[in-house]
Amino acid sequence: MASWKDEYLAALEARDEVEKAHLEFYEAYTRMADRTAQLAAATLTAPTPAEATTSPPPPPIVGRRGTSVPASSPAAQSELHAQVRADLGRAQQERAELQTKLDRTTKELEKIKSRSKVDSRRINQLTSELSQLSVRVRDRDDESRGKAKLLNDAQDEVVSLNLQLNVAEDEVNKLRKENQELVDRWMERMGEEADRMNEDSKF
Repeated sequence: MASWKDEYLAALEARDEVEKAHLEFYEAYTRMADRTAQLAAATLTAPTPAEATTSPPPPPIVGRRGTSVPASSPAAQSELHAQVRADLGRAQQERAELQTKLDRTTKELEKIKSRSKVDSRRINQLTSELSQLSVRVRDRDDESRGKAKLLNDAQDEVVSLNLQLNVAEDEVNKLRKENQELVDRWMERMGEEADRMNEDSKF
């Protein structure tokens, strides 16, 4: 069974894969921005008179309102420049937004990785502490069982001694009774002998 740490790292890797899946869009926006900047730089360079006489006229440019404007006219050049600048601005803005999202996501990922390392160290500490406490609990259980056994043995010994004491007391009572009977019999015998001697002394 996988631990929560393995599941956590697997989730991070899955998220990295999802984010890297959009990497081609980032690169595509970057390439588009570079091409747009190159196009803008090329259009800002005016052709030489020789090139103007030998090169064919450029295709007409469709204006913002859908009207076709000759490319050689200043209006067409201005329209082209404005459109290129707008495209370049949008591309740069989108690129900046994506870069900001990428940086924020990267920072968040680093924070999560750092927190994961801290959590891993804390888990290792808690696991070690848990092991030590488990050993101490087992030792206390063994000690408690040993003390309970000693207590049971002591109680058994006390019961045995009480039984022996009762038996001894019974024996003492029995001997006292027998002794008293012997004394009584001896006293009776002595009395009888004394009476007989008194009677014999009368004659």
